[in-house]
Amino acid sequence: MDYRAASRIADRMRRGIWEKDWNCLRYVGNRFERGSCYREAWKSLAACTEGQTELTLPIWQGPQHPCRRLLILERTRDLGDELRIIRFVAHAARDVRQVTARVEARLIPLLQRSFPTVEFVDRTQPLDPASFSHMAAQERLAYWYGTDEEAIRKSFLPLVPPDAEEPARGIGIAWYSRAIGKSLPSIDDWAHALSDVPGRIQSLQYREQDAKFQQLSAQAGRPIKRGRRVNQKKHLDQFAAQVAGVRGVLTISNTTAHMAGALGIPSVVVLDNGIVTTWPYVATTTPFYPHCRLIRREQGTWREALLAGRAQLLAMIDSEIR
Repeated sequence: MDYRAASRIADRMRRGIWEKDWNCLRYVGNRFERGSCYREAWKSLAACTEGQTELTLPIWQGPQHPCRRLLILERTRDLGDELRIIRFVAHAARDVRQVTARVEARLIPLLQRSFPTVEFVDRTQPLDPASFSHMAAQERLAYWYGTDEEAIRKSFLPLVPPDAEEPARGIGIAWYSRAIGKSLPSIDDWAHALSDVPGRIQSLQYREQDAKFQQLSAQAGRPIKRGRRVNQKKHLDQFAAQVAGVRGVLTISNTTAHMAGALGIPSVVVLDNGIVTTWPYVATTTPFYPHCRLIRREQGTWREALLAGRAQLLAMIDSEIR
């Protein structure tokens, strides 16, 4: 992002803060994050979350400021955004004696195992504000502990899935999204890319019937292991175990991409050329997930992008074995 564009967006951020325009602040924060202007992104997004809460606690001013007990506010963006930055609660717990984070109930088992120095509570349950001395948005923690790409890379703390019953094997795939307006590879493209992949293929896809699972398996001419026993919409701990049960993941941009990245599983995310809120504008990597690579369609076809993604993933898995 060049200086002129960044200045224009920063002006919008200042107006959004003054006018309490939360949609504007979210838009600005996402723009800054895609452009790798992380300090500005976190400032805008933190203001968005903290401005909307009904709590009147003081905002925590960072590691150099005393804090008796810190409350981390629930997210105001998507689950993928939370998986990307939730690690910072553990960094805050190194500087604050007591840290409590409000999250979805389905996240609590996974996060409590991963970051045991933090207390995670159901965001729908009432709490006593008087028991806390300060509050902060998740993005406020990112502001203090992830100000630039290098700091974000060094901050990585992988999520810890449940203990595995058997060694990881094969690759996992997710190919479908209900999101309106997403441009995605076709079933034909996926079938072509999967037809000669060695080893087991595990579906990590939600709503497999809607995603035309049987058609994909038939056209690929090979079995694909169903994931229907795991409902990622309700049981994210089980889903984390399922993702951790494969050696690598090939996926579109969705929760699967973020779960694999947050677990530290080798993964490749296949992206269209348009703007996707989550990912950098042009980079082939993201500082949040050290074992994740991004493949864009660019001027080629979706089939070419999937084949490139498959080759990249298999090379990553091979290097992990070595």
